[in-house]
Amino acid sequence: MTESVHKHAIEDAGKEELTRFTTTSASDIFHHLRMLVNHGDPVTIFSNHGRSFMVSRLLGVDHKSCCLYFSQSGNSEANRQLLNSERTVFTCSPGGVKTQFLLTDVTAVDYDGQMAFMAPLPNEVTKLQRREYFRIQMPAGIPVTCTLYDYQGGAAITLQVYDISLGGLSLVLNARIPGFEIGTIYNRCELDLREYGIIPLVLKIRNQLVTRTTSGAEQRRVGTEFIELESRAQTLVQRYIAQLERERRAMASSRDD
Repeated sequence: MTESVHKHAIEDAGKEELTRFTTTSASDIFHHLRMLVNHGDPVTIFSNHGRSFMVSRLLGVDHKSCCLYFSQSGNSEANRQLLNSERTVFTCSPGGVKTQFLLTDVTAVDYDGQMAFMAPLPNEVTKLQRREYFRIQMPAGIPVTCTLYDYQGGAAITLQVYDISLGGLSLVLNARIPGFEIGTIYNRCELDLREYGIIPLVLKIRNQLVTRTTSGAEQRRVGTEFIELESRAQTLVQRYIAQLERERRAMASSRDD
């Protein structure tokens, strides 16, 4: 099996797992996209097989033409990559509800006097209504890292962990580095939980998100899922999360006193 065929097989398997969270109803899709337009939250758009991304906002959805309009980036190269991409992946989390959908045939248009993009409405939209596991953010100043030993053909890369749950973790990318396409599986990973030890992992890329730090800097995060996490590793992760939660509550209590 070629790398390209294998990659598409992984993506297809991931779609099957998300079937119960995916709607193909045209009316449901229209109303959900209209809600996103009214909400006005930023949307992260990945193009060029995940190698390029931009932050946009949904401007409008037209029921008659069945088209979606969204803003262009201030980065002309990102705009060019999106126009030349075979498909684009949209992700956002309004009100904590993760939304993801694919668009094709993106074109540049004028929308109410501003340069924008237009594309046919997606055939399906995935909405994850709630998190299956309690997730906790890593404390500042005490970095926890995860190393992927089979990143990009065998080269290793070590990344800081942003948050963690029993179901997976988020990794921080401080640069626009390749890889981490949705559906990709990294089989040789190690999570360094400091005093709890180093835990071997198999990680599957679930989503990507671009946010702004308190200083205004752009930060890219990659959400991953644990694949068949061993019971011993689950216990260690659970203990670590419990410790972080106890420390967080103790700090909150001390501030209230």
